Amino acid sequence: MRLVLAGFVSALALAACSASTAPPTASADVARDFEIKLTPVVDAEFAWGMAFLPNGDLLFTEKEGGLKYAARDEGPATPVTGMPPALTAGQGGYFGLTLDPDFANNRLVYVAYAQGTEEDNGTAVVKARLSDDHASLEDVTEIFRADSRGTAYHFGGRLQFANDGTLFVSLGEGFKYMDEAQNTQITHGKIVRINADGTIPADNPFADGVAGKPSVYSYGHRNIQGLYYDKASGTLYETEHGPKGGDEFNIIKPGANYGWPKITYGVNYDGTIITEKTGMDGMEQPITYWVPSIAPAGLTRLQGDVYPGWQGDFFAGGMNGPAGLELVRIRLEDGKVTERENLFKDEFAIRDVAESPDGHLYVATKDLDGIFRVDLVSE
Repeated sequence: MRLVLAGFVSALALAACSASTAPPTASADVARDFEIKLTPVVDAEFAWGMAFLPNGDLLFTEKEGGLKYAARDEGPATPVTGMPPALTAGQGGYFGLTLDPDFANNRLVYVAYAQGTEEDNGTAVVKARLSDDHASLEDVTEIFRADSRGTAYHFGGRLQFANDGTLFVSLGEGFKYMDEAQNTQITHGKIVRINADGTIPADNPFADGVAGKPSVYSYGHRNIQGLYYDKASGTLYETEHGPKGGDEFNIIKPGANYGWPKITYGVNYDGTIITEKTGMDGMEQPITYWVPSIAPAGLTRLQGDVYPGWQGDFFAGGMNGPAGLELVRIRLEDGKVTERENLFKDEFAIRDVAESPDGHLYVATKDLDGIFRVDLVSE
């Protein structure tokens, strides 16, 4: 496993964009008077999602390896049996996970994964009880299955609980089904909201099924790889992949249309134009976006005070593209981005980022490196 020390995190350029949703350019550098490093804590192959238990132990998924458990910073990780088999072709596999809000009492875990075949598949969510010895899942129950599609790409797969106990599930558009992201009667390119047992909340924007599928909460998304619910404000945030350019960071509103593919700041991978429009009436604008792409993945908002000056900032992973492989720090003030800083640029492809109960950030790298803790360097 690699160990990379990041030098002084200073003079890191804010990414420049040309619209009002872009970060300010008046302050091009963010100076720091401390060093940070990545400390390896768990070996993992293609780690995908992380969830910390209340005592600091870690559950995580591997794309092909299923669910794993690691005692706090002790490793090695051990398998947790009981997950259904996943489709692991293409981008399919085991995805995000989250704990039940009452996990301390009921030990319930929720996991998303690709279910089916390459020709007929969809993102599914199961809930199960984690055994007392962390070795297995018990009473595994499927509570959601997205509409079927015939590609093995762009599954979404992030999970977040709201204060009211409802569960948000992010769903990709399937890569080739662009227009279906605008069709509210199908789950491609959507965020859906369900109850913990899989039933539909009565106050969902399309709960009556007339203007849209009852589970649909927001639409017009491409491939949502970062999802975070802020309990203090009751606000849902997400990051999603654009095509070539046009990755987005959004505040999610019920029933809102986020535009894909009618509006975008990106172009096709071959450089051809998808649409000339970057905005339309009735469609939401991102609070920031990336050109060129970073492939944002994983999203959290730092609650602790371990890192001087970072409390309350958002952190998103970046997996690829000419902007580099990185961890991105984003500061919001009154719903607007005031700082955007690239950390560990060109060093790691980061699939997920999460905060532990003791306030440390952890990152899961996209490939074979593993899971790391973000530490301050001692003087």
